Amino acid sequence: FKLRREAVGSDEDIEMGQLKMNQQIASGEIDGYLVLTKDVLNEERISYVAKNVGDFGSRSQISEAINKTIIERRVSQAGLKTETVRDLMKSVTLDMRNARGEKERGQTFILSFGLLMIIYITILVYGVMVMRGVIEEKQSRIVEVLLSSVRPFDLMLGKLIGIGLVGLTQYFVWAICGLLISGVTALPVLAANWDKIPRIQPVQIVFFVVYFVLGYFLYATLYATVGAIVSNEEDGQQMQLPVTMTIVIPVMISSMIMRNPSGTASVVLSLVPFFSPVLMFLRIGLQMPPWWQIGLSIVLLIGTILLAVWVASKIYRVGILMYGKRPTLPEIWRWLKYT
Repeated sequence: FKLRREAVGSDEDIEMGQLKMNQQIASGEIDGYLVLTKDVLNEERISYVAKNVGDFGSRSQISEAINKTIIERRVSQAGLKTETVRDLMKSVTLDMRNARGEKERGQTFILSFGLLMIIYITILVYGVMVMRGVIEEKQSRIVEVLLSSVRPFDLMLGKLIGIGLVGLTQYFVWAICGLLISGVTALPVLAANWDKIPRIQPVQIVFFVVYFVLGYFLYATLYATVGAIVSNEEDGQQMQLPVTMTIVIPVMISSMIMRNPSGTASVVLSLVPFFSPVLMFLRIGLQMPPWWQIGLSIVLLIGTILLAVWVASKIYRVGILMYGKRPTLPEIWRWLKYT
């Protein structure tokens, strides 16, 4: 950061100096300047002009340096020794430990949030994959041939399981390759910092699989329903927005869960079936909730999946053979009443 000091006197000199330095900023001679008056030690605000006001890193460094310098000058004018005051105001570092007495360096938060993002991304990606698979079969008229030998419900269920297993297998291969490559390249670092590596608890692995599988089947069913309703990819992009938002919202409010995992709002939101795969798993990683809450969230999630599959099968068997205009809500409601 290019900085140059120039002394000015009266207010007119300050204005002229600012005009001159504004031109220098425009030409690239300097990056910015500070306006420090004679009473700077008594002022609460200092003018700072820069070419890039969005450079938060430089702005933070300059602000910290100015504040430190002014405080030391004030202490010196008060007749106190700067070194003594600095020693008295020396900060301390919190030695964070969990209930098991283990040191915490933020690994729990990082690990929990990282696993949460894996669940979120994979559910979203493979759910959209199911929707596109349904639309592709519908556009190519392959589904008409398939329905001559299989029931619509069996076709939909096979698609959910098949595409899900293909996607999960692909993801598993990528994960193994990534671990092997990173493990070989990072072996010296791991050996030197083994005690600092976050540990994945067995209970986290179990519930990671549980909530991922349940979350996938819930959202894949909803995306399959969207694929059966629409006739092309453009309509699918519009219709999938409500489904996508139900999984995006829990990620957006996850910061509230992190602040108070056992709060009333956290408990209630984590029991909502559409939020459980993300929020309940996050609570398990941060602070293990009571077992009845985990069991209730799983039961509610399974019940919602069964209801979603029943509704999707009703819509799927009619919508999969519908082409052209996108159906309205009253038309979809009539599809549910067909026997």
